[in-house]
Amino acid sequence: MRLARSVAALSLALMAATAAFPQSASTPAESSLPEPYRAGEFPPWLDAARRFEIVGLGVFPILLFYTRFASDAARYVRNGFDATYAPWPFKNEQSYEPSDDEQWKNVLTAAGLSVAFAALDALVLWRVQLE
Repeated sequence: MRLARSVAALSLALMAATAAFPQSASTPAESSLPEPYRAGEFPPWLDAARRFEIVGLGVFPILLFYTRFASDAARYVRNGFDATYAPWPFKNEQSYEPSDDEQWKNVLTAAGLSVAFAALDALVLWRVQLE
């Protein structure tokens, strides 16, 4: 028991020492903030690829929501407006739960539409830069 208390006290002292004396330089740097990027620091194709990525990933959650809603609405219409197949805002405990395959189809459809949306943005940007 005495050994356990000694180990606990030593551990506590070591943790207190690291919190009291952090490992840092004695003189602070001029600025710890990163330097902003300059206009010509990256090639244009890399800026375009980054914009493509941002647009594609940014629109994905929105398109996933609309894809799932459209899938629910289509299933509701296909089944003769049966309340069991009601779309999202009207679902209840007895509502139909989509299978894993249907969920994957929704995700892949949203991903494809996201890539198409990002490609359309890249095409429009390219056309604007040509003019």
